[in-house]
Amino acid sequence: MTELYLTALGLGFAGSFHCLGMCGPIALAIQGGKTTGPRLVVDRLLYNLGRAFTYGMLGAFAGLLGQGLSWLIGYQVYLTLFLAVMMIAFGIFSVNPDKLLKLVPFLGEWFQFVRKQLGKFMRQAKWHTFFSIGVLNGFLPCGLVYMAMFTALSTGSVSEGMGYMFAFGLGTIPMMFAVAVAGQFIETKVRNNVRKIYPILFLAMGTLLLWRAYNIHQSSEGIDEKPADQVEMKCH
Repeated sequence: MTELYLTALGLGFAGSFHCLGMCGPIALAIQGGKTTGPRLVVDRLLYNLGRAFTYGMLGAFAGLLGQGLSWLIGYQVYLTLFLAVMMIAFGIFSVNPDKLLKLVPFLGEWFQFVRKQLGKFMRQAKWHTFFSIGVLNGFLPCGLVYMAMFTALSTGSVSEGMGYMFAFGLGTIPMMFAVAVAGQFIETKVRNNVRKIYPILFLAMGTLLLWRAYNIHQSSEGIDEKPADQVEMKCH
């Protein structure tokens, strides 16, 4: 399980360069001008922890959904294998998750709603609103977030799904925190180049899911064999 969380941290950090395209302007917009020193650090930390909190809640939902699907299908390994094959296919065909999001009708309306609420909080950006701004920011449509949620879905567990997505959120914090504090912004060209690693990320996540499916299968075999061993011992 430690390896799974480390993968989440890595995915979050690798994707944080792309996240600057969506979240960077918000991080800069709430800079507060005169805010400096420890206060600036605390405000930005609250903002980023708010994002990680939302990702954790989304992970809990994905884990709960995965738990229900695993129960419906009968075996969690089948669900994990399906997600692995899908992720690898996305990597082979160089699917851009951000373009896929544009095909979902309600996401545009959802984005407008979240942006409107963000505007309200940002106009009164005080110490107690920074966490709320981060929470709302976490709901903005993002292909990388939904990519991570596929893995959270495969856990089939509310706690593990939450932990995975929270770790993903923590992985995005170093870059986002640096941008918010330093007031610098990575050029669009750099962000566009980061999008080119999507196929690699998909292939990596697909391979991870295949490994998870194998481990789940091995674990289930061990559980099934244990009662038989116990019965055999009793016969002797």
